[in-house]
Amino acid sequence: MEKAHRNLVRWAIDQGYTVDVWGEDEFQDYRGTDFSEAVENIEACDGGTIYLNNADGETVAWFSYIFDYDQNPDEIINDWGINEVSDAWDKQYNNLRGK
Repeated sequence: MEKAHRNLVRWAIDQGYTVDVWGEDEFQDYRGTDFSEAVENIEACDGGTIYLNNADGETVAWFSYIFDYDQNPDEIINDWGINEVSDAWDKQYNNLRGK
């Protein structure tokens, strides 16, 4: 099963969103549509926020993440703003997980 943060980035890019990664919520570490680069920047920090932006550059959803040592289950998305975009991601992810 693909981990939530990886699924989120893949899903967002497939939906046409640009991904912003703010590691430790202090600096914008990445902005773009490259899966590997986005995931690398997410996994380089202990926590932060992933923002999804539409073609106009407007933020349409945000997701907080945190890595904890020996986290079980290893789902690092720990919070998000609730709207139609985040609900669509959550629904498809839970469908993949059989929930």
